[in-house]
Amino acid sequence: MTKLTRFCSVVVVLLGLCSPTFGGFNHRVIPACDESEDVCKFEFDIRYKFSMVYYFNGYSTPIVIRNGTMMKRSVYNSEEFTPVTPRELSEILTVDGVYKLLFAINGELPGPPIVVYEGQTIEVSVKNGLSNEAFTIHWHGMIQKNTPWMDGASMVTQCPINPGDTFLYRYKAEPRGTHWYHSHQGTMRTDGVAGPIIVLPRSKRTDIPEVEEEFILMIQDWNRNSSSLESHVIQHFNMHLYSNNFNCTTDCYKPTHSVDGTNMGVVPFHSGLINGKGHYYPDKGEDPLIPELPLETFNVKPDKYYRFRIINAAMLFSFRFSIDEHTIHVVATDGNDVEAESAQSIIMSSGERFDILVKTDGNPRKNYFIRAETIEVKNRHNEPNRPGRVTAILRYEDAPEELPKTERETCTRQNVCKVLNCPYKLYPSEAHIRCLSTAHFRSTQEMIKRQPVPLPPRGEDIREDFLNFHYAGFKGSPFMAAINGYKFEFPTCPPQITYDVPARTCFNDCQDHDCGEYCECTHTLKYDQMPLNAGVQMVLVNNDEFAGATNHPIHIHGHHVHILKVSYPEVDEETGIIVKATPDIRCAGKDCKYPSWEKEEWAGGNVPDLNLRNPPLKDTVVVPRMGYVVLRFPLDNPGYWYMHCHMEAHQLEGMTLIIKEGLHSAQKKPPKNFPTCGDFTWSYEDYEEIVNGPMVAGLGAVQQDDEYDNKQQQTATKTKNSGPSLSQTSETVLIVALCGTLLCIVIGVVKVVRSRSKHYVLCQKSNSSGTKSIASRLCGTDRQPLLTSKISESST
Repeated sequence: MTKLTRFCSVVVVLLGLCSPTFGGFNHRVIPACDESEDVCKFEFDIRYKFSMVYYFNGYSTPIVIRNGTMMKRSVYNSEEFTPVTPRELSEILTVDGVYKLLFAINGELPGPPIVVYEGQTIEVSVKNGLSNEAFTIHWHGMIQKNTPWMDGASMVTQCPINPGDTFLYRYKAEPRGTHWYHSHQGTMRTDGVAGPIIVLPRSKRTDIPEVEEEFILMIQDWNRNSSSLESHVIQHFNMHLYSNNFNCTTDCYKPTHSVDGTNMGVVPFHSGLINGKGHYYPDKGEDPLIPELPLETFNVKPDKYYRFRIINAAMLFSFRFSIDEHTIHVVATDGNDVEAESAQSIIMSSGERFDILVKTDGNPRKNYFIRAETIEVKNRHNEPNRPGRVTAILRYEDAPEELPKTERETCTRQNVCKVLNCPYKLYPSEAHIRCLSTAHFRSTQEMIKRQPVPLPPRGEDIREDFLNFHYAGFKGSPFMAAINGYKFEFPTCPPQITYDVPARTCFNDCQDHDCGEYCECTHTLKYDQMPLNAGVQMVLVNNDEFAGATNHPIHIHGHHVHILKVSYPEVDEETGIIVKATPDIRCAGKDCKYPSWEKEEWAGGNVPDLNLRNPPLKDTVVVPRMGYVVLRFPLDNPGYWYMHCHMEAHQLEGMTLIIKEGLHSAQKKPPKNFPTCGDFTWSYEDYEEIVNGPMVAGLGAVQQDDEYDNKQQQTATKTKNSGPSLSQTSETVLIVALCGTLLCIVIGVVKVVRSRSKHYVLCQKSNSSGTKSIASRLCGTDRQPLLTSKISESST
């Protein structure tokens, strides 16, 4: 980190003076707290905000393009326009030029960066300022050791945060590296509730060059419609054809494919954003719809190294990332250090992160495109197809402020390109591209010392579980996303925070009943009887009979896992098209519900070609279509951990399960007064007992009150000869009651903060006659409490 950056971090970061713009998202990596501080605090206020609208002093006005200039409409006259200033532009969520209602965190998109040092405690106070939506926030990459109920998996580790509520997240910043946060409710992350988490190391890495500066780069696909609409279109079979327009004519959606013939999803790519900025290209043409919109720009000096911390926050799409005329050097994946690997480009799927170094050895008077292109390169007829794209600018300090004119490097027989993290085996031979899988990366020795590959006791097999991420038919739907034939059904209360009898009633546990070929239930993979720190091995399979299936980026909460092997299907060596599924997996049941090794001797961890010496550590890994991934991790983090496809639509459809790690009784219990939720039901007998029982005083006659009044009248009759007459007593009571009523009202208005006990005493004084009075009813001295006892106690 440069001296200037450190100066900015401690002196003027709050003023935004070190940002490349006047406000908005700051892509520079600047710590929020000094390295010596134990706790870093953040406040998130999540509210609605329109894109392409300028907000000021309680007013707002749309942004339009007139004669090639971005203009503000007048607040009071729609025919008056004023040019947008640079400062105003920095506060506008331009996205790709569409007008859309978003969920903004502190007014920003992406949300504000959380940049801290390893081991510091992160506190984030999240205020739900929305009116219709509840949500949670998942801290993607944070392992949450000892704080599993801070993981933010809705209805697994906590209840959603309701509108108007505030929830305080507090957890340890570990492990170090590039991570991110996002909503874990519905599709909200795609429409704004997402941002970066950067955990800086305490010591410098010595095997890579010193960097001039570090940048944050968040890529995402962008739906011009609401993401909720897109998700529901996907879940209604064949409606994806009309995702652009239900009354479409020439623009009905046509499926696209990657180089191996794998379907790239069931909705079209509209546009993409880098740090909230992008362009929309109609029909994927060359010219953007609104060329005046800004692109994210990274300013650099020549002959320096820069670190880009890249996050794919997409709803569905994978991107091939590159920088024109520059080589990228991958040094970390999902926050975990790997030996530097150089290439022309890298493919990133939803949820994945990669740290790259770039040496600025280009022409110092030029600008260069930073580009991310979708990997949909063929149409349904296997003909070339223009991929979707999103760009940013790498601008040298002496270059003019103009768009680059550069292109991605051309790959030839003499200049073969290298692509890292491929979700498929190879490119067609004429592409002249060498494709390398996730398993090709090698962890640094320091990383392996931190987390060694778990090995079974000598002479024993390791526990091994097969999970097939596939499509299956459910209740009239031809296909829905599932795991081993189970479509995930959310528990009705979060198991991480629910104990005793209710814990069982929340679960429709898949193991409780045999529901036939397919099942909609709470799918749970149980490791609760295994010893702490025991190693487990998972084989993630992607095999079914559905022709439109995709690759699946699988994310595991609470862990970073070793990727021991990635295996692809058999393909045509010339075209790269899938010929048939991997021969290593034996399938049983419809859609390969019960996968296992074809060779029985491979079981229990005896698979050949596993890298047990220095495999990469990741929390999100892509399972190739018709292939598999072997991973391993220790059971060192008791809790309930979500595991799911990170394509939002697939997760919501049911490609999800819960890992139960350790006995619930041995897991860390949540803090006192942790909010709970769940189903509610009550019997008709309960209803009758309440409505036919005693009524609340003041709302009508109550049996107990009538008896009390009768006793009071009898007492007054017995003593009428030794005191005032009944009429005199009534007059006195009425006068005192009226005075008491006025007194109570005045005190209630002037001293509303005084305790209820003092208020009670004052009202009692007005009832000194011993007869039930008007004052007592108004002051509530004999009313039943309308709030719970806990709330009543807290207010006294």
